[in-house]
Amino acid sequence: MQLSIMLRLGCDVVWLMFAICVISRTKSEGFGPIKQTTKGKVQGIRVQVGTTEVDIYYGIPYAKPPLGNLRFRHPIPDDHWTGVLDAKERPNACFQPTSDHVFPNFEGSKVWNPNTNISEDCLYLNVYVPQTPNNEHSVYGKDVMVWIFGGGFYSGSAVLDVYEGRYLAAENDVIIVSIQYRVGSLGFLAMYHPEAPGNAGLFDQVLALDWVQQNIYYFGGNPRSVTLFGESAGAVSVGMHMLSPLSRGKFHRVILQSGSPNAAWAILSDKEAKNRSRKLAKSLNCGNFLEVPDIIECLRGVPALTIIEHDWEVITSGVVRFPFVPIVDGSFLTEAPEKSIKSKNFKKCPVLLGHNTNEAFYWLLYYGHGTYFHKHTVPEITQNAFDRLIDDLFFYHPYYPKELNSFGKDAIKFQYRNWVNPNDQAMNAWQLDMAVGDFNFICPTVDFARFTSEAGSNVYYYVFEHRSSVHHWPDWMGVLHGDEINFVFGEPENKTKGYTPEEVIFSRKMMRYWTNFAKTGDPNRRPGHVSMDEWPLFNNVTREHLILRPELINRVDKSRAIGRGSRANECAFWRNYLPELVLKTADMSQMEVEWKMQFNEWSTKYIVEWKTQFDSFLLDNGLKKSERCPSP
Repeated sequence: MQLSIMLRLGCDVVWLMFAICVISRTKSEGFGPIKQTTKGKVQGIRVQVGTTEVDIYYGIPYAKPPLGNLRFRHPIPDDHWTGVLDAKERPNACFQPTSDHVFPNFEGSKVWNPNTNISEDCLYLNVYVPQTPNNEHSVYGKDVMVWIFGGGFYSGSAVLDVYEGRYLAAENDVIIVSIQYRVGSLGFLAMYHPEAPGNAGLFDQVLALDWVQQNIYYFGGNPRSVTLFGESAGAVSVGMHMLSPLSRGKFHRVILQSGSPNAAWAILSDKEAKNRSRKLAKSLNCGNFLEVPDIIECLRGVPALTIIEHDWEVITSGVVRFPFVPIVDGSFLTEAPEKSIKSKNFKKCPVLLGHNTNEAFYWLLYYGHGTYFHKHTVPEITQNAFDRLIDDLFFYHPYYPKELNSFGKDAIKFQYRNWVNPNDQAMNAWQLDMAVGDFNFICPTVDFARFTSEAGSNVYYYVFEHRSSVHHWPDWMGVLHGDEINFVFGEPENKTKGYTPEEVIFSRKMMRYWTNFAKTGDPNRRPGHVSMDEWPLFNNVTREHLILRPELINRVDKSRAIGRGSRANECAFWRNYLPELVLKTADMSQMEVEWKMQFNEWSTKYIVEWKTQFDSFLLDNGLKKSERCPSP
């Protein structure tokens, strides 16, 4: 009883603070464009971008602040307000870590840190509207692109500088909407109870999409032409909206950048979600209650900052693994994403998606920092280190707590070992990047392209291969996860950033591809224009894709920019061979296991050593390469 009274008093204080905040936000002063919404008027700012003016409305509320008894619950639509709401400043980010503890003062990591206050009062969206007249092809309003940020479902903010929407809006005459949603346990704690059902962050996104459908017309947008686009966890979210019966009618095209809903890290089983929720409650001294409502009430009395500080205690170490992510809740997701995708139970619509060259080095640097990886030096991964890392990185496969048996681990080592020169330590590091990147990002994305294409959707695939000239991370890391974002949002247009003229042209072409797709479902064609036919449709036979590099894309002849069958062999390994191998070796006796282990050691370690010794013998005896294997 005492706990309940204290919590209610705490909630009264929270709501009083919120009421004061709302009153202060409705005091809009000075000049700026004003728009009516279904809940009230908002006043934004007008900025000049090149020759185009863009109206920006920051921090429009789409839901009640999830404070007090609304913590962990699905969002509730915001109330009406009187007066004019001030929408001139970037809104709060949802609660999350505010700095990088591994590289705290490094520009490459700071770009992902929240650049506004963090708060539970964070369910806002932003609208960028170019001030250009509608042409004859957009009589219903301008096409709309809704950005969903990434961050592993534990971090991220719609108003990071790298997501600045003014350039994309101005350059290509589209309306950009970016949305905040809850992350970490505050957004994805799953107690399977109405007070904490799970997937709250995804329901935030659904409510924001409802806002777009109900309000974007007032901003000059067309609610019948809405494209969702996102990166990493944002791309997973986009894909999950394709699967969800609650979302399918709220958008018309999708863009998935380095992420897809069938990725292993993107979903938790019911058992594991409950286990992690209980672990969190226990770590916060709320685990002694027998009834779920009492646990939730206790957790609502814990400061939000304290909660997120304990989020990572619920999982063991790993790479590309996050503590609280989506679940199959029977409402937003009615079945496992893999099942929906294989049965083609998803929205059929045009799809643009792809991946970057080195999807895993970013994660590997954090995972093995100080031991195997160092930011300023090229990694030197010996054969033994390669084997140990494969064992550690794929200990749980495909989902925790399922352990991968020794045959599976050895198969991964065999597939990704550098057989040309196993002693090339830099190449061993590269192969680790390929293994982790293929499993977590590239192959799930390729497979999602396969299934959506089979279902009849027009699919366009890309591989982004350009390393920015102003990159903060070391050269050895290559083209990282997230590197395409700067070019999608037109950051090279900002002269203070120092991009090359070639990169400015490249970014404009990428923006044109993305917005052409948002307008017509075809990245090659603007409304009312003939298709350029530069970017071929993806199909399951040739698997053609566009290679995004300035030296290829900036050419008049784009034929060299067409690739085929990206990572086909590797993805077949993850999709077909490894699951079948694990299945067939699951019940093997210990004696048979030991025999096969000895055979594997002979066929890998000793063969490699024999080859090294034989090469040395040839060199010692002065034999040329052409003399080693004479032609018949």
